[in-house]
Amino acid sequence: MGKVISLANQKGGSGKTTISSNLAVLWSNSGYKVAIIDADNQKSLSHWFESRKGYYGENDTGIELLKYNSSDFLEQIKEIKKKFDFIIIDSPPSITMDSVIIVRSSNHVFVPVQPTPVDIVATIPFLDLVKKERRESTVILNRVMPRARLTEAMTLRLRYAGAKIARSKITAKVILAETYSVGRGVVDIGINSPSSREIINLGNEILRKIY
Repeated sequence: MGKVISLANQKGGSGKTTISSNLAVLWSNSGYKVAIIDADNQKSLSHWFESRKGYYGENDTGIELLKYNSSDFLEQIKEIKKKFDFIIIDSPPSITMDSVIIVRSSNHVFVPVQPTPVDIVATIPFLDLVKKERRESTVILNRVMPRARLTEAMTLRLRYAGAKIARSKITAKVILAETYSVGRGVVDIGINSPSSREIINLGNEILRKIY
């Protein structure tokens, strides 16, 4: 039975789509059957997938894009889990009924957060929602800049709010944007770059949490 993970946060611009696409590539390249579901109205993950088809060809993406339908999603996901090892959901940047449905369908909710005061304040209500729905959540510090004092201060603020924080951090690097724009992930380029190692470390940490 496959595992459903959602990348979710009511704060827009947190990097949900970039992390979703890179995890999908990582696990697909590792031989797993991976599906992605784009529940965000902006459809950024769908656009990335179209670029991937253009780069690799229609039948060589290694990933399957599935449609999100809120009306029967909780039933639909039961069948999807029988066909894939991992289902990655890119959630809408809001707190709506769709957000609740996605949280309920997930084995674990991962919450990308940029370590800034504005992002932290906007994220805490979403963490409360996940807790209310009795699901486990883990914050992923994303687009981390080399400002250790600010990152440490924001980490302490999240912990004070009761958040669990992944050990793996994703730093701000141009290669993430460059590969995303052509439908690729950083591990498509190679596995030894700093960005690839960060994605691999994050993917391994997620696997430990969901199994």
